[in-house]
Amino acid sequence: MNQGRERQRFIILTDQRSGSNLLGDLLDSHRVVKVAGEIFNPDHGHNSRNNPLPEEIRRLRSRDPIAYLQAFFEQPFDDSITHVGFRLFHDHARSRTERRVWTTLRRTKDLRVIHLKRRNTLENLLSLRLAMRSNHWERLEGMEPVRYEPLRIEYEDAIAHFKSRERSFARGRRFFRRHRRTEILYEDLASDRERQLEALLRFLGVQPQPLESSTRKQNRQTARELIENHAELETRFRRTRWRQFFQD
Repeated sequence: MNQGRERQRFIILTDQRSGSNLLGDLLDSHRVVKVAGEIFNPDHGHNSRNNPLPEEIRRLRSRDPIAYLQAFFEQPFDDSITHVGFRLFHDHARSRTERRVWTTLRRTKDLRVIHLKRRNTLENLLSLRLAMRSNHWERLEGMEPVRYEPLRIEYEDAIAHFKSRERSFARGRRFFRRHRRTEILYEDLASDRERQLEALLRFLGVQPQPLESSTRKQNRQTARELIENHAELETRFRRTRWRQFFQD
């Protein structure tokens, strides 16, 4: 059994509603890759749909987050598994007891970082609000799309969200600036999946193969349909750097 000493470790660094379920699913379908979900989700009861952690590893988190991290990477997968990673949001592991996780990751010299971002942070905010209101966080193959009712987004809330996402991404870029890191946009993954995945597999150092995901696009409605005050926001943001978020 491969105990993890020679495995390539990586993280998918991102924010909520940025396509990390899709990307994690795709990479996990590679024959030599294992990708877990949000192992540092603030909800300690959260467990990954992909590669859920054994209970003996999960129990480590509250006692010793660093031992928990190491135990995750060193799980006894068979020798075919050469790459192991998980999804880490910018706001994860920020509690007093877990902040050391970030320092440990930065000190992991061979760690590779896939930095995933959603270009249109208006769509990101809308997706987050819809998921919070409906409690539908993921749509898998065979599930019907959710039909959402429109909602209102206040101008000040939109600005705060746009700036927060910009700060998070810039902070992540600085924090892992000495690591091998690649950036990918959710929109590019959605529109040009084959080329984006080919580049990601080269970055990780694995042989190309077709990748699959059971994750499906959750929302088929447009932002213009779903934001009650879309026209008002479009007018107010017309002379800002975020004006492109309102273009169909």
